[in-house]
Amino acid sequence: MPARLAVALAVSLLSFGTSCKKQPAAPESAAPAAHAETAWRGWEPAVFAAARSENKIILVDVIASWCHWCHVMDEETYADPEVAALLAEHFVAIRVDSDARPDVAERYADWGWPATAVLTSDARPVLELRGYQDPREFAALLRRLVADQKAGKLTGRVSLPAPPPRGGDLVELRKIASDQLDRTWDDAQAGWGRKQKYPLAANNEYSLLRAYLYQETAWQERGLLVLDRQRSLIDPVWGGMYQYSVHGVWTDPHFEKIAPIQAGALESYALAYRRTRDPKWRAAAGDIARYLLQFWHDPDGGFYTSQDADLRLPTGRKEPVLGDEYYAKDDAARRALGIPVIDTHVYADRNGAILRGLLLLDAVAPDDAVRAAALKAGERLVRTHRDDRGGFRHAGDDRGLLHLGDQVEVGRGLLALYRSTGDPKWQQLARELADFALRELADPAGGFYSHTADPEATGAFAERRKPFDDNARMARFLLELHRGLDHDADDLPYARAAELALRAISQPEAVKAQMRQVGDYLLALAELTATPIDITVVGRADDPTAQALLRAALAFDEPRGNISLSAPGTRYPDLKKPAAYLCTDTACSTPITEPDRFNKGAEAFLRGIARP
Repeated sequence: MPARLAVALAVSLLSFGTSCKKQPAAPESAAPAAHAETAWRGWEPAVFAAARSENKIILVDVIASWCHWCHVMDEETYADPEVAALLAEHFVAIRVDSDARPDVAERYADWGWPATAVLTSDARPVLELRGYQDPREFAALLRRLVADQKAGKLTGRVSLPAPPPRGGDLVELRKIASDQLDRTWDDAQAGWGRKQKYPLAANNEYSLLRAYLYQETAWQERGLLVLDRQRSLIDPVWGGMYQYSVHGVWTDPHFEKIAPIQAGALESYALAYRRTRDPKWRAAAGDIARYLLQFWHDPDGGFYTSQDADLRLPTGRKEPVLGDEYYAKDDAARRALGIPVIDTHVYADRNGAILRGLLLLDAVAPDDAVRAAALKAGERLVRTHRDDRGGFRHAGDDRGLLHLGDQVEVGRGLLALYRSTGDPKWQQLARELADFALRELADPAGGFYSHTADPEATGAFAERRKPFDDNARMARFLLELHRGLDHDADDLPYARAAELALRAISQPEAVKAQMRQVGDYLLALAELTATPIDITVVGRADDPTAQALLRAALAFDEPRGNISLSAPGTRYPDLKKPAAYLCTDTACSTPITEPDRFNKGAEAFLRGIARP
């Protein structure tokens, strides 16, 4: 793919540094004569226009507020007088917060943070660099770039047209991707991949699903082993999960806490508890929820974005307190030093994922505080982030692009709220969101673009992309929405759009480029091809027995289950009392009317249902 080709090209110019991973200290550079500052500009059309009119090279620095090596590069590389002078004279230097701009983050995610991109003055990509860059080497690279531009040799890459959507058997596509994932398995340490140990929630979910659905029973043991090992990443004092571990083991964490990791950990441990009823999984999920409610819960509803790995320059110290020192302390000692910075932005995608995880935990381990916080987050998103077209903005005050990732995560969160409460308003909001995505983000040939059209984009940024992960998750959302609606199988576009999205990203080179990160893709393929189980509770939302049946259905371990609450006489006969039904496309169970007999009745029906 072009991004990975760029890495190869960059190697000949500059040895790569480190991204936001725990590494030895950055190499020392010659001491600067004086502190310098780089004049950063924003990602704005006027800035790109200025670069073109002034014939200046564009340098884009993509960072995250929680990123240790971003801070180090600021203090050592961008503070170097020669680097700062070169940038000031010959470059337009743009800085982007990756959490605030999903479109830019998606484009440069392959290089980690900090990611450094160099473009021609008309915004054609030249090269991309991963992680920390030594000041002397970076200055030398900048000088070469300036010399190349003066000699007319600085030319950008031309993107190849995207291949057409792939046909073929969906089951075979799943097998190919599943085999690819298996090749990354680390049997010695457990997990997928060997250099970093990263909590890959979708891979964990797929492990449990394949054991249940395809009788590949060894994968349940492996998936649970990963979840056990990654408990080493849970902060033993405050709760919450660190981002990942380095050096090929689970016990050497990098200490930042970011929202996607918390959401994924909630889901992983709640699913493990639902499958096994082992209390250690419930406790692990509870540690994540405890951290979110204590440290990240916004008073107006919703959750924050991240917390730094290090404590930056606490009172009385000349150096930051690094994470391995800080997080080894108890609560009192930490608070005496201060609390690492928490990014208090409330972003739509992060909140959709977190509230979904909280509701899954509440489904298997009921907790009024967890449930109330999830509901309040959903209400906040609708109140402050919803666009008048039915989509959701990334931040409440955004008025520009709307992003695919936000629609995906909020959409799935809305359906989780509908499942949990039975309130049809959440399903209707999810449907309006899906309709927005089909109008504004879908390619008629298949797949979804990363954001709404940007008429002011220039150069390579005018080319709309179809991100792999977001398309896989969008397919999952559309399939879940489709199966929860009352309709004839062919009268709604959602399932067809889901299949087209999966085919649009199923080119062999695209799947191969994902390496170990194909969990959501595999789950989407499984959900598209497996026999769905419709679990409907018939009753009024204010009826305690109907609510008890709904809670029993939510806690039941059926990965194919689509759970909803239906008014009496709408989808099923009115028995004058609440009842639950399980149905496939060819058969339905007898009504289950007693909540404490739900599991027995459901299991009896499912014993006669074939699996793929």
